[in-house]
This record gives sequence, C-alpha cells and structure tokens, in this order.
Amino acid sequence: MAHILVVDDEKNYRVVLAQLLEAEGHRVSTAENPFAALDLLSRESVTLILSDLKMPRMDGLAFLQRVRQDIGEIPFIVLTAFATVETALSAMKAGAFDYLMKPFKNDEILLIVDKALGYARLQSENTALRRQLHQSQDRALLGESPAMKKLLADIDQVAPARASVLITGESGTGKELVARTLHLASPRRQGPMVSINCATLTGSLLESELFGHERGAFTGAVERKRGLLEVADGGTLFLDEIGEFPLALQPRLLRVLQERRFRRVGGTAEIETDVRIVAATNRDLSRMIAEGSFREDLFYRLNVVTLETPSLRERPEDIPLLALSFLQRFSLELGRRVSSVAPAAINLMQAYSWPGNVRELQNILERGVLFCQGDTLRPEHLPESFHRQGHPAVVATGLEIDRPLPELLDRIEADLIHRALVQARGVQAQAAEILGISRSNLQYKLKKYHLG
Repeated sequence: MAHILVVDDEKNYRVVLAQLLEAEGHRVSTAENPFAALDLLSRESVTLILSDLKMPRMDGLAFLQRVRQDIGEIPFIVLTAFATVETALSAMKAGAFDYLMKPFKNDEILLIVDKALGYARLQSENTALRRQLHQSQDRALLGESPAMKKLLADIDQVAPARASVLITGESGTGKELVARTLHLASPRRQGPMVSINCATLTGSLLESELFGHERGAFTGAVERKRGLLEVADGGTLFLDEIGEFPLALQPRLLRVLQERRFRRVGGTAEIETDVRIVAATNRDLSRMIAEGSFREDLFYRLNVVTLETPSLRERPEDIPLLALSFLQRFSLELGRRVSSVAPAAINLMQAYSWPGNVRELQNILERGVLFCQGDTLRPEHLPESFHRQGHPAVVATGLEIDRPLPELLDRIEADLIHRALVQARGVQAQAAEILGISRSNLQYKLKKYHLG
C-alpha cells in the first residue's frame, strides 16, 4: 500500500482522486495548497505526489522545487487544465515524473500512478542496496523491529535532499551512525563526512575548529587554518551534542545555514560552502529555547527534518540480532570462540531497561566475551544488575484455562525452571537445588522446554 499525497485547490478534484486511489488500496492524504502539503511532508513519509499546476501563492512547479530541495526525490505527477508544450517541458525539466491534462480519465490516472509507484519501488530498492553495503559497520542500526524499519525508511526518504536534519534520541542510541548512514545514502556520499562533538570544546576553540582562522587572529595562531566547514565542502558536517553549542556562536552557525557562507576567525573574505549540516542531541531544545539558552531561529533552520533514534528498550526484538553481531565482532577481536547466546541470557537482556542503550549492550557483550570460557554466552556472564532485576513471570497468577491441563502444567513448569535459573545466575546445579530436583532431571527439562 502506497501513501499518496494529492494537492489541489479545487475540492472536487481532491475528493475524486482520493476516492479513486483509495479504491485501489492506497492510503491518500490531501492538501488544498502547497504550504499545507509541505507541513504534512515534514511529519509523514509519502510515496507519490499528485499536484495541480495552477494554484494561488505557490504554483505546482515551485512546489515541486521545494519538495526536491527540502524532502528529496519523491515521484511527482503534475495535473493541469492548461497543458502546452512549454508547461510540459517545464514540468519535466523541474523533475516531474509525468503530467496529465484535466479533466482526466480514471484509467489514465491509474496507469500513470502505477508507473510512478514502480519507479518509486526501484528507487527504494537501490537505496536499500547501497545501505546494505555499509550496514556491517553500522551495527546499532541492525534490526527488524517496527521502530527500526521506520527509522531506516525515513533515512531513505530524506537522504537525497540537501535539507538540514536534526537527529534526536537518548544517549547511546546510535545517532552518529544514523548520520553516517544518511550521508552514505545521499548524493554526497563521494564527499567527506566530518564530525565534531560540540560538548568537548570551549567556545573559542569550537569557533576556530568550525570556521577556521587566519594567521595572527589570536595568540598562537601562527598560520592559517581551514575550518571543518571548508573541509566538509561537498559533503556532510555532523554536529553532535548541538544542545551544547555556545549561545554566542549560534548567530554564526545560523548565517551558514541561511546564506551558505562564512568568514574565518580574524578574516574578512567571504567563503562559500556547499555542505549539508546534520545535528544531533539528547536534550530538549524546545525547553532550552524557553529558557533562553538556544536560539529559536537556529532551531528551525536545523530542524527542517527530524529523525528520532529509538531506545533499545523500545525494540527488544532486535536484541538477539544485535547481540549476535557484537558477539561475532568481539570474538574475532579478542581471539575467542564464542559463537552463540543462550536463550536464558537473551531473556535477561530483553527484560533489562538498557539506560545506556546500544552502547551499553556493546560494552556488556565485550565484557561477556572476555570472561566466557566456552562457545556460548550464558546468564552468569552478564552483570549482577541483570540478575537483581528479576524477570516478568511467563505465567500470570490468574492463568486463563484455555488449553488442556497437561499443556498448562508444562507452561507453569517451564516458567518455574526459568525463574530458578535467573535466581541461580544460570548455574544449573544451584537451580536444580532450588527446584529440589537432580541436575540430570533439570538438564532433561531444559532440553524439553528449549530453555538452553
């Protein structure tokens, strides 16, 4: 199912197109003018746009150019009641997929829509292939959860555009990896990607690092230095911890975003730069604006598009894949032969709250591989905090009788064995003692219930 946006100042055309496309199984959004459409596009991903040509305040071609600049390469079909060779050429030159004369026949519009959606699918597949080439190094972005699928789809959507991007999310969620993936999926991938952490430098050092300086600009400036805005020309500049950017320097950064030019510290020459700025923060910038520590105009320039990195606790289903990926990496680096994670250890990891997110998972697995003597990472290789947390019971007190008694008893027994293993930190002899059964009996039941 595609998400199609219909933009037309005539309500009748919006209604007719929406009904026609919804009948084909598509999701349809409508807007009565390009400004409402751009607002929607800043919040939602769209597969295809159908837009009228003649509209007040902003016509269809100007709207198409804004979409290309701010959003990216979305297939765009122009609808017009004033079709001429000149308008057709203008539309195609501006990047329209096709154009259609009003009034149109239903089969005509459906044929063009099908072709445009086929083109969109091809674009998406090519982008996904490019991303897969680099995914092996971007381990924090591995996952099949809905949250990760949405993030990766959003990256694909905004990567082709030049618009600034603000990446938000908790510490350790992989915001720099999102920025790198965005760069690699963009037309700027042949250019440099330069990163700087705004929290690690004082105001004057950050200014010199970012904008560069001329010889003699200050004590110690013995030679001219190119700033990162020059180094990143033709590529991407990643500003991590943008919430720590000094208030006094914020007007200079705002000017770069507005005019694409700047001056070195101590210099008078205007330097033009073709750089895409991607910023990241784990702070509430709206609150900082209210407190007066962050400029509102800079926020809106940085926040043309927002990408939110989900916390690890929001995607526990991705933990097995992430764990295996880190396991393979650290086994190779540390010269170990750890090749798998026991189900009981996975259960503990999925129940944990992960305040440090993927970065914490990485550190814990590195430690686990270091102390693991066998080929399987088990609960005893995890920190004490994992065992103190307890584990949600698999069987509730008020168990619903929804199956034969033997099956219910098996479920209860499996849950009790699991809880005993957690309490014993994975030590089978101790778990067997807690349960009051022999170790061989416990091993039999572990195999029976696939508890590893």
